[in-house]
Amino acid sequence: MTVESDLKIVAEQQSTLVFDRFDEDMAFELGRLVREAAKAIGGAVVVGVYLWDRTLFFGATAGATDANRAWVERKVKLVRLTHKASYHYVLERGDKPRLLDPSWALDAKDYAIAGGAFPITVKGIGIVGAAVVSGLDERSDHEIVRSAVAQLLGKGADYLALPKL
Repeated sequence: MTVESDLKIVAEQQSTLVFDRFDEDMAFELGRLVREAAKAIGGAVVVGVYLWDRTLFFGATAGATDANRAWVERKVKLVRLTHKASYHYVLERGDKPRLLDPSWALDAKDYAIAGGAFPITVKGIGIVGAAVVSGLDERSDHEIVRSAVAQLLGKGADYLALPKL
């Protein structure tokens, strides 16, 4: 596994895992799938599904903290800013500091450069929101959301999965 191969897979995930439509019921199911997967592995997580104008799902598992909520909110903002999965942005940065470019004039405390937020893309429209989890390591956060999106799209949980480390 290399950063380059992971970047290629994550780019394919983002271009392939696209919804024909996305509504409140789908958001609930997506959030439920992420939460249940985290519970199954004993993860203490916060899960959110967002459109840019509102929150459609918010939940947590036992042991999650307010810090996890804050990470979720900051990761979503990164997806909105970059139009990429937050893990994609992490991989692109490599070993550079996890700070936004100062020339962007954005407050770094509002954004988390950490994996776990995956764009919700609707065919013919583009990125309309993000599904996000916080509480596992960032690669696992990314994969648990990617898996739930793939399942909701009828592709199966392992569709375009990153290689196991």
